Order: sequence, then C-alpha cells, then structure tokens
Amino acid sequence: MPVILSVDVEDWAQSTLDTSLPIYPRAQRNTEHVLDLAAERGHTLTCFVLGRFADAFPDTVRRIAREGHEVASHGYGHVKIHEQRPEEFREDVRRSKAQLEDLIGAEVVGYRAPHFSLGKAGDSPLEILAEEGFRYDSSIFPSPTYRHGRADWPAHPVRVELPSGRSLVEFPAATLRLFGRVLPVAGGGYHRLLPWPLIRWAVSRSMAANQAFTLYCHPYEFDPDEFAHLPMELSWKLRLHQGLGRAGFEAKFRRLISTFDTATAASMMAREWPTHWLPGAAAGR
Repeated sequence: MPVILSVDVEDWAQSTLDTSLPIYPRAQRNTEHVLDLAAERGHTLTCFVLGRFADAFPDTVRRIAREGHEVASHGYGHVKIHEQRPEEFREDVRRSKAQLEDLIGAEVVGYRAPHFSLGKAGDSPLEILAEEGFRYDSSIFPSPTYRHGRADWPAHPVRVELPSGRSLVEFPAATLRLFGRVLPVAGGGYHRLLPWPLIRWAVSRSMAANQAFTLYCHPYEFDPDEFAHLPMELSWKLRLHQGLGRAGFEAKFRRLISTFDTATAASMMAREWPTHWLPGAAAGR
C-alpha cells in the first residue's frame, strides 16, 4: 500500500495569521522547490491548491499538472468550513473547482478543507462536495487530539455512502493507535517534531495493516528562514510553535520518498475500500 503524498499549496501568513493577507511570492518559491524534490525521485504528488494561490501564481499550478501531479482543491480563501454558512461553503468550493479546471484543462475530483475543519463541521459538507462533483475528500483527522479532530471516524480510507444516495471516498489523515490513544502522525508539524525512525515505523505499521498512509505537508515547512522575510512582527511563541523543526523537515521528507512508494489520491479512489454509512444513507438508497 503506497503513501498518499499530499501537499497543501498555500501561503503561511495568509493561511495562519489572517486570511485577508496577500499570498507572498515566497509561497511560490517554496512550492516550486517541493516540485523539484519530487522530480528528483520521480514521485507524483496530490497538490491541494488554494484558490488565492492559483490567482497569484497560475503558472505554478500549470506546472503541477504538466509534470503529472494531481491538482485538487483546497478551497478558495482558506476559511474553515465551520466558519462558513452552507451556501458560502458551496460557493467557495464551486469557485475553486472551476478556477483550477480552467487553469489545467482537466477535471478536479478531490478536496481538502483548510485546517482539516470538516471534522468540526459535521457530515453535511460531504453532501455538498458530492453534489458539486467531487469524488473524494481528505478533510478529516480521526483523532481527538487534533483541534478539529473527529474521534468517531474510521482511521482508514472508506467509501462514504451519503443520505442522498451519492457517495465519495474519504482519505483521512494518518493516525497511530498507541497506548490506547489515537495520535496524529500524518505530517506537517508532527513530522517537523517527530524523529525519522518513529515516522518510518508509523508509516510501515499502516502499510502492514493494508491501510493507505495519507501524508500532508506545506511548502513553507521546507523554508526555515521564512519568518525573517515577513513584513510583520511575530511573537516568540508563534515563531517557536510554527518554526520548530523546519530546518530538519526536508531531510525527513527526502528519506520518506526514498523509502516508500507513493501515489496520488485520485489513483487510489478505485480501490475496494470499506463502506461507511452516514445516518440516513440507507434510506437514501
């Protein structure tokens, strides 16, 4: 079972500090660097591209598609789902999907919510995604220790049967059951902090259980010098929380893609995944 290697293509300041901030050019540079790393080893990525990034750097989005990576949606403005009304969420994902499809000339079938916030928003956003033509989602963190985590969700990919009769595949972020707890180990800040042997063990354990390991990262995690180039003051606490481990992140990423096979989420959709019925789904059939 390969690693689903995904990248949330966004800008750190805009996605973390204030969604009204511009997308800084450093976000493009960092994304291009990740694409260079993938090209070195011949790996393909699933790139969940933020709409505002695509507005600012359309040529980079075209490069993602041109080099054989999957372009998927990260929404348009990086607003958490549970902070949007249903009609606002629908407009956000519809806008992003149409924008990306126009840029790359191909269908966009996957979505990931900002901050994995679908877990806190409940089941209804999955119905909206299916109605808007998405065939899979990767927005749930099945761990109570994550801030928007959903403890009642399966830890492995599932085909979700919806009350409308529609369905889509959910690729949850990877977790690890250890000492009776479900711990996030999917990437991002967790891989910045975890030592490589533990990362390798967590991925291997998922593969041994025939579960896809859905890994995520952000281009800015490859950039330990970013904070020195931002035009705003940052507290020491924020610098520590968001910067710790960046200097060693790329080395771990290189070891991971040298050790494990990888695949895009879209290429994994057709596999036979267990069915997860949402409340009312049987009646919809």
